Amino acid sequence: MPSALRTKKLQRLFGAYDTDQDGVMNELDVTSLAQMWCDTYDLTPRSEDWNNIHRTAHRMFREMPGTVDTAGEKRVAMDEWVAWGDHPDFPRFVETAAIPFSMAVFAAADKDGDGRISAPEMMAAQIKGGMSEEETNKAFALLDTNGDGYVTSDEYIDALREFYSSDDPAARGNHIAGEL
Repeated sequence: MPSALRTKKLQRLFGAYDTDQDGVMNELDVTSLAQMWCDTYDLTPRSEDWNNIHRTAHRMFREMPGTVDTAGEKRVAMDEWVAWGDHPDFPRFVETAAIPFSMAVFAAADKDGDGRISAPEMMAAQIKGGMSEEETNKAFALLDTNGDGYVTSDEYIDALREFYSSDDPAARGNHIAGEL
C-alpha cells in the first residue's frame, strides 16, 4: 500500500473521478468528468480541445486497473485504485495517461495558448472539481513558483508529478486537488 499521504491523495482523486459517487469508477464516470471540464470552459462539442479532453480521459481510464463485471463493463474500486499507487506500472500511467489528461484540461483553460493559466482560469476548473475558493487560491499561490501571477504548463506538470508520487508533506503538488 502507498504511504498514508499518498493514500489520502489517491482517495481524494478517486472521489473526483467517481462523478456519481457510487464507490466505483466506470466509463460513464469518465465521460461525465470529461464533459464537466468541457462545459467549464465552454468547449464546442467535437472541437479540438473537446476531443482532446474526452480522448485523454478515456485513455486514462483504459490504463487503470479494474475488473470487468458480468455485463462486460470495467469497474475500478477505490481499493484497486489506491493499491495501484505502489504498482511498478503506476509511474508510467502517471506520465502517459494521468498527466496528459490533466494537461488537456490545462490547455482548454489556457484560452490564449501562451502555456500558462491565471488564477481565475484555474479557479473555474478547481471549483467545478469540488475545491473551495480558499483552497484554489492557496493551491495557485503554491503552484506559481516564480510568483508572476501565472501557473505555467511546466509548473503544473511538476505539481502533478508531486501529487501522484511524492511522500513529502511539504510538496507543492499535494494541494493540486485541495486540502488533504
